[in-house]
Amino acid sequence: MVITREIDPPRILLAGEVEDRHLDELTILLRTAEPADGDVRVSLRGVAFLQAEVVRTLVRTAGELADRDLTLVLDLAPHHRWAITALGWNDAPGLVMVNGDNPP
Repeated sequence: MVITREIDPPRILLAGEVEDRHLDELTILLRTAEPADGDVRVSLRGVAFLQAEVVRTLVRTAGELADRDLTLVLDLAPHHRWAITALGWNDAPGLVMVNGDNPP
């Protein structure tokens, strides 16, 4: 997993393979991310495949962020969005999915 942080606007770019061994690091990364207007923004467009455990971690952390009045905004490729929707987690509390430059 390759992590890049952008400052203006604040967001996290993930690339490469996100695997089970990265879950703790991913959770900490999201919990401590700099929000922008109440959003923690993460781009997963550089990740080819999302394992179910990674999606569970994203959904669980989105719920934790929602408890702090923050939203986890995921910039996803269409196949990621499809997978999250197929798993039934697209309407998880605190989770918003966008595609490219289309804001929520």
